[in-house]
Formats: sequence, C-alpha cells, structure tokens
Amino acid sequence: MTAKDAIAPQIIPIISDNLYTAEVSDPSNHPIVDHDGRYLGMTSAESRPVKASTPLSLVLERMTSGYDIVAVIDDITELYVGAIDRDSLLQAVSRLFPQLNEYTELTITCPPSQYSASAIAHAVEDADAHLLNLNVTAGTEPDSLATVMLRVNHSRGESVARSLQRYGYETVEMTGDPGMFHTDLAERVSSLLHYLEI
Repeated sequence: MTAKDAIAPQIIPIISDNLYTAEVSDPSNHPIVDHDGRYLGMTSAESRPVKASTPLSLVLERMTSGYDIVAVIDDITELYVGAIDRDSLLQAVSRLFPQLNEYTELTITCPPSQYSASAIAHAVEDADAHLLNLNVTAGTEPDSLATVMLRVNHSRGESVARSLQRYGYETVEMTGDPGMFHTDLAERVSSLLHYLEI
C-alpha cells in the first residue's frame, strides 16, 4: 500500500489567496495550495509532503514522529493530491488485516541465516493453512535472532506451530480467534451426546 491509499477525503486544502478568510474545522493545521494546485505548506508547522507512491510504512513513521497531517503530491507533476490524517492512516493499515472467522497469530524466532519467507510459507501450507501476513519485527543484525510475526487463516495454531518447528522455527507466542471451528465442534459434540442418550 502507498500514500495515495490513505488519503482522507474530508481534508480540503486552503487556496493561498483565501488563507485569512477561509473557514476550516481545524485552522491550526491545514494544507495550503496555490491556484494551480501546487502544495505550498501547512497553516501551522512546516511539513514536507510525500509522493503518492511513498510506501505506507514510511508515512506511518512520519505520523508517529509528531505530524498530525501529511500532504500527498503527485509523483510526476508534484501537484497536491490530498492529505493523510491519523484516522485515514489507521483505516488504510486496518485493510492489511482483514477480519476472519478463524485466524491464529504466531511469533516465531530463528537465526538470521535461517530466515526464509518461502520456507515459512511452505511450513504454514503443510498445516493446511494460508499465510495472510508476515512481518519481520526484530533481528536484522547478524548476531541476533530474527523475530517474525505471522497471521494464518487457521484456528488450530498448534498444528501450524508443529509444522514450523519441523522447518526449524521456534514458536514463542501464539494467539488467535477460535472462530467457527470451535462453534462447529461444540455443536457436533452436543449432537453426539444427544444420540448417545437416545
């Protein structure tokens, strides 16, 4: 995902000629453009814009370092495209983690030399699951363990963890949503008990 995927449609820029007469909901921090649509700055603090193709991770880094609004400009024309606020960024990031009835999140570790995204994906698939998200969160230095967070569409994380262990990855944490699997299992057990009583 890129910056253009997180633009907040409700942020309307102020045209520089109207700077002192414009009525905006938050005049303390608003993008300013000229008549041609070229980004000039913000009404309060100076903020460098990002290009529309900027990875969302870099926009997130800028927002966490104190910027409330980040302007977005076109890669070629450098004209103002829109702006990103914290809410629109959060909505964009949440699209990377779709809601599922069943999922498991696992944190695994391994030596950096052993890290392989394709091997991890094979290990997950060997447990009849699909890899939804994979993020390396620590251990990019040569002498430290690589820490990887996974999200799979499988409620039985134990089988995924066993498969990962066969590939040489140690699962250090596991959480998830039991979802429909446990509901279905409970219904089957209840049905079986009902028939046994008859």
